[in-house]
Amino acid sequence: MKQEQQLLYRIMSHFDGMQKIEVFDLLHKIEILLFYAKSPVQSEHLKKIIASDIDPFQFTILSNGNFCELIGSNKWIHIYKEVKRGVGRWNPYITYYFKTKYAPLELLKLNKKNLMEQVHNTALEKEVAQFLGKYPIAKKDSITKTLLLLEL
Repeated sequence: MKQEQQLLYRIMSHFDGMQKIEVFDLLHKIEILLFYAKSPVQSEHLKKIIASDIDPFQFTILSNGNFCELIGSNKWIHIYKEVKRGVGRWNPYITYYFKTKYAPLELLKLNKKNLMEQVHNTALEKEVAQFLGKYPIAKKDSITKTLLLLEL
């Protein structure tokens, strides 16, 4: 029993300074990851599961407590839409977030600056810069209503 307590203290020390909602989100992702893992747990197998996709969990919780749902993805980016609740749900503006294969654990607000920082010094940098010079970042296809960014 003493070993379990020490292990729990050591694990919990990694959460020091985080918001509770972020810890709950992380613990839920760990639970999902363990669902797909083989027993006994091996770090190399866990790495393969995580690396198999940009975001194998396809959802996240923001620091304000709102959820983000995956609305589209391609080989290098996953785009999420914030699901507003409470008073903010009547806000007509849609807030988008994204994760890339270059930083799969970072959920960032979808804007030109953040996107260009993520693709800096990659093969996609020039293509993304040309797209952003031509279209607004949240430009949608008029027929399919999907973000044009996903077609890159």
